[in-house]
Amino acid sequence: MSAPRHLWSGDWQSESASHAQELAARRGRGEPPVEPELAPAPGAPRPGRLRLALRIVRERLRGLRAARPRPRRVRIALLATFVTLLLAGAAYAVASDLGATRSPQPAAANSPGAWLGVNLSAGVGGARVAAVVPGSPAAIAGIKPGDVITALDTQPIVTPAILVAAISGLQPGDTVDIQLQRGASQYTVHVVLGTHNGGP
Repeated sequence: MSAPRHLWSGDWQSESASHAQELAARRGRGEPPVEPELAPAPGAPRPGRLRLALRIVRERLRGLRAARPRPRRVRIALLATFVTLLLAGAAYAVASDLGATRSPQPAAANSPGAWLGVNLSAGVGGARVAAVVPGSPAAIAGIKPGDVITALDTQPIVTPAILVAAISGLQPGDTVDIQLQRGASQYTVHVVLGTHNGGP
């Protein structure tokens, strides 16, 4: 029988001291310590490849952490997007409101049959009177710019087009009751429709 074989066959004290000096020198230069290589187990991947794979994974994880947006930047970007959308919506609302008041529809002003003598624009809850033709049936009845016509006889008026259609079905000389809103008050006026040339 032979003597047992030892795994370590060198001078461990001198090798340990030289390893400690080498580690101290590396720390002084700011280099990372070198880990001692272990003998791979049979069938296991070689440590060099494993270390390389671990280093690649660590580098990719660091890249992901650096590329990840910070919560404060995300909040600022969301806030900027919200403010931009809010301002765009407000600008659209103002532009559409100005467009409705700047381009009054000559509703019932030049219809071939009966004539009321107003220019209309879209209003809340009815047809807003943008202008009244002097001497027209509307002016004689007391309708003023800014009034909102809400009903013609018993027919509700929601848009200027409804008022135009209702008046176009009438004849000059017909008398109609027009309900209108002026500020907080509601009025009903009796109007005798005329023709555009000033006749009955």
